[in-house]
Amino acid sequence: MKSKKVVYCYDNEDDKAKESALEEFLFGSGAAVGKLLAKPEGDGAGIADLVRQAEAAADSDEDDGLLFVEDRMGLQDDDEQQQDEDDDEAGPGPGSMRLQQQEAAGKGRKRRAPAWVDAADEDVTVQVASAPRLRKLRQSKGQTELTGADYEAALRRQHCVLHPRTTWAMSAKQQRQSKQAGAAAADASAIDEFEEPDEETAEKLLMSGSGLLLGGGAAGGRGGLLAPGALELSRLRDANGASPSDAVVQALQFHPNGQLMLTAGFDKRLKLFQVDGLRNPLVQSLFLQDCPIHTAAFAAGGSKVVAAGRRPFYYIADLHTAQLERVVTPPSIHHQGQRQGSSGPQQTQQKHKKGGKKGGSSGAAGGRTGMKSCEAFAASSDPARPLLAFLGDGGHIGLVSLGSRRPVGSLKMNGSARAAVFSSDGNTLVTAGGDGVLYTWDLRSQRCLQQQRDEGAIDCTSLALSADSSYLATGGSSGVVNVYRRPAGLLSLFNFDDTDVAAAGFGVQPAAPAPLKALMNLTTSIDSLSFSHDSQMLLMGSRMKKDALRVVHLPSLTVFANWPTGRSPLQYVHCAAFSPHSGFLGVGNAKGRALLYRLHHYPEA
Repeated sequence: MKSKKVVYCYDNEDDKAKESALEEFLFGSGAAVGKLLAKPEGDGAGIADLVRQAEAAADSDEDDGLLFVEDRMGLQDDDEQQQDEDDDEAGPGPGSMRLQQQEAAGKGRKRRAPAWVDAADEDVTVQVASAPRLRKLRQSKGQTELTGADYEAALRRQHCVLHPRTTWAMSAKQQRQSKQAGAAAADASAIDEFEEPDEETAEKLLMSGSGLLLGGGAAGGRGGLLAPGALELSRLRDANGASPSDAVVQALQFHPNGQLMLTAGFDKRLKLFQVDGLRNPLVQSLFLQDCPIHTAAFAAGGSKVVAAGRRPFYYIADLHTAQLERVVTPPSIHHQGQRQGSSGPQQTQQKHKKGGKKGGSSGAAGGRTGMKSCEAFAASSDPARPLLAFLGDGGHIGLVSLGSRRPVGSLKMNGSARAAVFSSDGNTLVTAGGDGVLYTWDLRSQRCLQQQRDEGAIDCTSLALSADSSYLATGGSSGVVNVYRRPAGLLSLFNFDDTDVAAAGFGVQPAAPAPLKALMNLTTSIDSLSFSHDSQMLLMGSRMKKDALRVVHLPSLTVFANWPTGRSPLQYVHCAAFSPHSGFLGVGNAKGRALLYRLHHYPEA
């Protein structure tokens, strides 16, 4: 099909002139546009001037149509000016540092030429000193204006600062160049201590334990000594978040290797969790059908777990063979006590049968006040000679070997037995009673080395001994915690030595040392006391009052004031403990939760 050609015929010249005028009105004149583009530099900025004039005219027309205008630019300019001054004082941030590294890494790359360049940008001059929002585009405070090309480059730099390029989008060569550029910039500015380590260095640091194991107590951690005042910690997912407890968490303890945590409570379940701070998966759960658990602890170097309740028997769980063994308390550790007024961690009451005579004793003919329970005990962490110390009524303490399950000795206090703790080597046992007297026992000879009264205490409800036996903490029913330090010339306070006996003489009581400080931050009975591995922190808590948990800085004997806060979900704390390298802090409360916190001063758990 042939296309038809349309020919317009004008009757006269007037119609043609009208058509040309209409085209010029709608589309503009080509000569006018060419003249505008060819305008010399001294006459203005060409199209840019027309754009500014059009915007100014539109603003004036808009303002003329309003009855009144509320001026808010003054306040906004002041705020922007203050913010700009703060930005200038702050100096280059992490985004700008990363931008410099990327620019240094990309200097050798060939950039593609832009597809189109606007020639009018060269004629544009932007005043950056007058507008508050544009001041951050300056490279120096004395710079007042930018050309169009410089203005575009400054906008691109600011965009890269606000939205830096992700590292995964960079090639391996660019990443190496960026690291080299960052190292050179850090050396030039002499701020090497503030440079973030790379991933390989950080991973090696976290996997290394030389700083904690070789250097002793104070050498561990990032900076060695822990600073007082504020405790740097963050809350992680609950340690038992994978399987919360249905009852109160009565016992919480970390395994010696720091990777496992045990929780136990009145729900009769003994649970082991792998603590990683992220998922904390459940490793094992054991159900003790006939024993609500009051106390549970690792023993024999972490190879076994001992759990006991208000029953005449206890359970031993072997972690290597995954076997659970029920052990009945030997009759020889059921010491004869008083018939009435028996006091101790488990106060037994006489039960009467319906229709029977009142006042009848439920014990055997031997005169016991009733069947003793195993709910209160202390476990030795020495794998060579693991022992259990059961606290009985009348001040009796039964020693049972964890290997043979048989009694190996018996200790007797003048008052009731309320608390006990083993030394790290397993040769010494420190006990305390309701009369406020502390006893130090040598387990090799089963002899009392020293008795001392806890200064200012009516009774003693909790004990804690540091890993190096340099600190002893005692807690009473009034909420006062006394912190003692072993004197340099009195080794028999915690450790037995023949020279101490010869120097002091048999039966001679050395002078009781005064506490370093009496901490009165809590007002109810102390139930939890625990030292960190390097003896720089002491944890003390009470279950009788909400959020009654404090962390003490031992070198200064002051309490960290920044934690716990009013928003810390501690509730009623029943147990708390540090991990073996003090990197984690676990807290068990009455709601069945085992809270987990990360202490940033220590690189390892």
